[in-house]
Amino acid sequence: MLRLNMERDLLGMFEPKSIAIVGVSRDPKKVGAIVLKNIIRSGYAGKIYPINPNIDSVGNLKFYKSVNDLPEIPDLLVVAVPAKMANIVVEEAGKFGIKNAVVFSAGYKEEGEEGEILENELKNIAQNYNINVLGPNCLGFNNKKNNLNVTFGADIKKSDSLRIISQSGAIATALVDWGETINLGIDSLVTLGNKAVVNENDILNYWNDDGYHPTGLYLESISDGKELINILKKYAKNNPVFILKPGKSVGAVAAMMSHTGAIAGEDSILDEVIKESGAVRCEELSDFFDLGMAFKSGKIVSGPSVAVVTNAGGPAVLTTDTIEKYGLKLAKINEGARKKLIEKLPRMASFVNPIDVLGDSLSARFGEALEIVLQEKSVDSVVAILTPQLMTEIEKTAEIISKLSEKYPQPIFCSFIGGNKIAAGENILNKKNIANFDYPERAIFCLSKLYEWYKNKQNINYELKITNYEFNSEVVKKIISEAKKNNQKVLNNFQSNKLMEVLGLDAPVEEKVAGVAEAIEFAKKNGWPVVLKISGGDLLHKTEVGGVVVDIRSEYKLKKSFEKIKRDNFEMQIQQQIEGGVEIILGIKRDPNFGPVLLFGAGGKMAELVKDRNLRLLPLTEDKVKSMITESKVYALLNGFRNDKVYDLTELYKVIFALEKLMIETPEIEEIEINPAIITHDKTFCVDVKVKI
Repeated sequence: MLRLNMERDLLGMFEPKSIAIVGVSRDPKKVGAIVLKNIIRSGYAGKIYPINPNIDSVGNLKFYKSVNDLPEIPDLLVVAVPAKMANIVVEEAGKFGIKNAVVFSAGYKEEGEEGEILENELKNIAQNYNINVLGPNCLGFNNKKNNLNVTFGADIKKSDSLRIISQSGAIATALVDWGETINLGIDSLVTLGNKAVVNENDILNYWNDDGYHPTGLYLESISDGKELINILKKYAKNNPVFILKPGKSVGAVAAMMSHTGAIAGEDSILDEVIKESGAVRCEELSDFFDLGMAFKSGKIVSGPSVAVVTNAGGPAVLTTDTIEKYGLKLAKINEGARKKLIEKLPRMASFVNPIDVLGDSLSARFGEALEIVLQEKSVDSVVAILTPQLMTEIEKTAEIISKLSEKYPQPIFCSFIGGNKIAAGENILNKKNIANFDYPERAIFCLSKLYEWYKNKQNINYELKITNYEFNSEVVKKIISEAKKNNQKVLNNFQSNKLMEVLGLDAPVEEKVAGVAEAIEFAKKNGWPVVLKISGGDLLHKTEVGGVVVDIRSEYKLKKSFEKIKRDNFEMQIQQQIEGGVEIILGIKRDPNFGPVLLFGAGGKMAELVKDRNLRLLPLTEDKVKSMITESKVYALLNGFRNDKVYDLTELYKVIFALEKLMIETPEIEEIEINPAIITHDKTFCVDVKVKI
């Protein structure tokens, strides 16, 4: 197998020539006994060494007293004993020379502090003896290609292209059971459990061959986000990857201090990571199961145009709404195809998309309409909706759809709606590898995800490079050093603006003022209106504590504003107010798993009111930045809204690449936010800059 790196050699784990099992008892309901039975029943052809000091043999199978009594070093050790004993067994195995272990045992970090200590001990043992440990607290794995079921769950009945990585054993067993009912085969299934050693990245590295293997990942945590991105960029180029990760309501997001932190929360970043790596994301468990079925055909959805052929008007109307909801569109049927439909269908039928062949349609009519549609180059995919009328030839229609699916390249997704009456037809579709959904909305959702994968994999960029933006790094180091010396967590306004000056970026004229007289002198010199702010401490949001007054146009208002917002222990800052322009927010935060992430969107007060979250992972390219800006809601204003002149975004690009370089070259900066930055027709001004260190 081709691998992206050689950090873990998992060949002995997933394709072992010999297996030792610790924890096999005479009780058939115990995990060890079930695993042994599964290994034998799955057709495994290698050597098996059960270990139990109290059993000599069972049938023709010889038992061993301990790992040290084995006649050879097995490729794989299976551990099915309590956690405290499991660690002892794994260490014994390490001393013996075993390099791969599956640990089923529970009672580790999922059980609290004591379990976490045990798990750390297991990690140390694995590291000391260079052992690949799958688990603990896992269901094991099932490698159908190698006829090996090392789980205490049911065997997979059918081998196919689908691969599954699941941190939950329960979800894995449910998927296997559901797959059996719809004829969904699985090539490999790996459950990760607590991921003490072996994680999703290791498995994807091992699987990275040249075949077509739709791959589903259910992950409750991500082990190494940066590595996952790099692996998926190569893996998802040929293999559709769909990821389900719970945890959208992250409590930590609410505790973040800045807008950038709150808006670019962990879950939003994961969305961007999945998109950039070429994968697609599931929102719920039904998505995860359905996409496993949808991707299995291997057919490509290379465009958004969907044709709907149905014998029921109501579901067709609902499906039309769903097509638009998921960003697809109804395919246009040309005049030639429309004439063919008129020739073949009754006068009361619908000859425009959706094509309604009417409730009295027999299989031949349904098939003729489908074939006319499939011959259209404008059609990227087809949804066939069938409801059971008394005359409906359900099984014959399923057979015709199956033959058409073999003949034409477009995917045909079916929705045979009903219960017992459509079961036989559904069974035919399942056997012919055609996805059938209980409801047409699910078919459309899955088509949209297939199209999303196609688009994402086209945009994978392998050669990202850091921009050559230059600045005086010594001055930056001096500013950061001074702040750290003063135990600051946040730079004050003057330090932040000095950073912008070092980067060569435009900012409003400003000054530190001790009293009203100095403030008035500043306004007379630089012009009205002005903005008055407090500066200092670890304050990030001055507006929320009444620390900012804008649009000051007179000496009287300046005096009143000074008295109103002045605070002990805070300095006063006066700033030239930028008139007109478009307010945006720019921010970069360091995500602990995925590294620096750029945020762009509507700024000022609109940052909180408008959901305009546009994220890109660093390093950046001009294409990545351009797509982020054009996808934003605020872009409508920048692109010449209501007869306004189109804004030149050259200076905006300069600001973005300067911030990127600053973050990459200055690891002490945890987060930087400019809110607002104001884009005028001439410049981009960094108006309010916040820097966390």
